[in-house]
Amino acid sequence: MNVSAQWLIDLVPGLTGKPEEISEHLALRGAPVDGITSPGGGLGDIIIGRVIRARQHPNADRLRVCEVDNGAEIVQIVCGAPVVRDGACYPLAPIGAILPGDFKIKKSKIRGEVSHGMLCSAKELGLGDDHSGIMELVGDFTPGESFIDSVGLNDFTLDVEVTANRGDLLSHVGIARELAAAGEGRIELPEIPDGSDLPLGYQTGAPEVEHTGFSVRIEDENLCHRYIGAVIRGVSVKPSPGWLQARLRGAGARP
Repeated sequence: MNVSAQWLIDLVPGLTGKPEEISEHLALRGAPVDGITSPGGGLGDIIIGRVIRARQHPNADRLRVCEVDNGAEIVQIVCGAPVVRDGACYPLAPIGAILPGDFKIKKSKIRGEVSHGMLCSAKELGLGDDHSGIMELVGDFTPGESFIDSVGLNDFTLDVEVTANRGDLLSHVGIARELAAAGEGRIELPEIPDGSDLPLGYQTGAPEVEHTGFSVRIEDENLCHRYIGAVIRGVSVKPSPGWLQARLRGAGARP
C-alpha cells in the first residue's frame, strides 16, 4: 500500500520528517516498507513562472510568445500551448534545468523568436499523461519559488507491506494510530464537518419520497426495509485543489 510520509506527519506531528526513520518504526510494528519514492523526484530545477503577457508568434500560427516572470526577471518563452493566458502560473523549466529523461533545457530560437526556457505540461514533468497543454497551477503561487515545494511534491511515498491479518493498517489513519501507539507521538485526527450547515431537505417514513424529479418507491417492504436516495447539486467539474492533488500524489495516485 502506498502511504504519504507527509500525511502521516500531519496525523502524528511528533513523527520525524525522515522517511527512513518512519520506515524503521513501521518495520518494528510488523509493517515493513518495501521502497521509498518521491513524487517530485527529478523536478528540483523546476520553478514557478507567471505569464505577464502572451501574444501570437509572428511567424507561426500554433505558437505563442510569452513574457514570463521567473521571480528574478521577465524572460521571453515560446510556447506551443494555445491555452496559455495572462496572469496564470505554470511550471517553468529555466535554462540549465534537467527534465525527466535527462532532457536539458537550453536557450533556443524558435521560428525567429528567442526562448529562455520552457513552460511544462504534466507529461513532460512525469506527473500525468496530458501532453495537450501546459500545466496551469490552481491557487496562489509566487514566481521563482520551487515548484515541488509550492505544490506539495516534496513528499515521500512509502510502499508499505500490509499482511492479511493487519487490515487495520490499510489506511493512513490506521498506520498513524499504530505509530502513535508505539510512542512516536499523539495522533491528531482532522475535524470532520457534520453537515449541519448544509441546506439539506429530507423526508422519512414514507414508502415514496419525491424531490425535484427524483423518486424512490419501495414495492415490497418485506423484501426491502429501507432504501436511501440523494440528489446532489452544485458540483463543479474542475481540477482538484492543490492540497488534494498533493495528497493523492503522495499516496501514489495521479490526480
